[in-house]
Amino acid sequence: MSFYSDSNVGTMYIDPKSFIAGTHLNGSGRVNFELDGTAMAYLPNMRLLNVGVSSNGAHLYNRLVGAYAIIRNIRLLDGKTELSACNEMQMIQGFKNVNRANSHSEVVDSKLSQNSLGWEVQGDVRKTGRVEKVNGATNLEATSFTGWLDLRDVFPMLNSVSHLPTAVFKNLNIQIEYASLLDRQILADVTAHINTIRPLLAVDVMQNPKIVAKLNGQLKSARWLELEHDQFNIPQSVNNGGANDQLLLQSVNPKINGFNNKHIERILISKEYQNPLKPLNGNNQIGFGRYASPTCFRQVVNFRVNGRNIFPRNGITGNNERLAYLIDAWGDCLAYPSSNEFGINGIADVVIDGNDYAGQLDYIGGYIGEYVNDLVINYQRTGLQAGGGANDERPATDALIAHVYAECAKQLIVNPDLSYTIEYAQN
Repeated sequence: MSFYSDSNVGTMYIDPKSFIAGTHLNGSGRVNFELDGTAMAYLPNMRLLNVGVSSNGAHLYNRLVGAYAIIRNIRLLDGKTELSACNEMQMIQGFKNVNRANSHSEVVDSKLSQNSLGWEVQGDVRKTGRVEKVNGATNLEATSFTGWLDLRDVFPMLNSVSHLPTAVFKNLNIQIEYASLLDRQILADVTAHINTIRPLLAVDVMQNPKIVAKLNGQLKSARWLELEHDQFNIPQSVNNGGANDQLLLQSVNPKINGFNNKHIERILISKEYQNPLKPLNGNNQIGFGRYASPTCFRQVVNFRVNGRNIFPRNGITGNNERLAYLIDAWGDCLAYPSSNEFGINGIADVVIDGNDYAGQLDYIGGYIGEYVNDLVINYQRTGLQAGGGANDERPATDALIAHVYAECAKQLIVNPDLSYTIEYAQN
């Protein structure tokens, strides 16, 4: 059945019910969209339009996350019942933007999110770099480039249902939390002013009662993988990069409780400097700024699930091994020479601004595929003596936040009276 072959489907453009702009002064903002229930059913291909900011001049968005960097948390609710959500969205969105083929990043994703990904070899200098023009914010909303976000990418539930009937979901609403302080590094120049642009929600609706009734009769259950978040800290080394840190092993073995009593599929770790001034050169971001995942020296990683190690022997020990496990679990990832390697000499001869981008896409991923009662992450890095000031990058010894994301199985069960239950699936 083709919904779009006739007048069965229309598109609504919905203004926020409430909008508090996030600025560099107030540091946060909120948006609330309410789907008023006037349609018989909403289709799951919801789009968030005009995602972005204006500023006090022409400024690029964060080169990794793009205009999406303004969103910290986003939730899909029915009344007060959470249907799907994405917390700490900036970090996982940075990985999602990388989790693409390079060509797709260059010609599609970079236009939708206003990021600066998608590189090619530039023939005149024979180096890898960004070829296409990149756009960003300006001093006017009308001329600022904004993002277009497919909400199926952030609400996995929407990929598992054919429609959202208002007979079942009577009070659908979407809540968005902005993070807009200058240290959130939404724009590449961290002194640039931030004024969030009022977004719009585009939703396709169905009004044909026969089609909706038929689809309602088929809506019995749905299962999806919700991407949930936890984190742990990797503390600063005891000597903060001093001489005694040279080749000093540092190990942490945090117990991660956020995924207990849940069936987990894939898992991902993205690292972030605890001090957001580290990935800056003056007022400008170094490479991808705070949303990069910095490479540490001689990392060793293993996931211990229910008392059993997931990876064999000592765990993941090498850069290529780490990248291989990531791609085996998560699929194609954009990469360039030195993207997940530490301290590559002469990289500027191969990659444009290579010293800025070296070691900035070091994600750690794997597959769990079982019900978790106990999860421990064994992480180790080796220290190096490093000079410089207090705000210079020293990923081998600096304090880091390790953001942990895991796919948790959830399910929707619709009862004959059209009430429903959302719960964690056991398998």
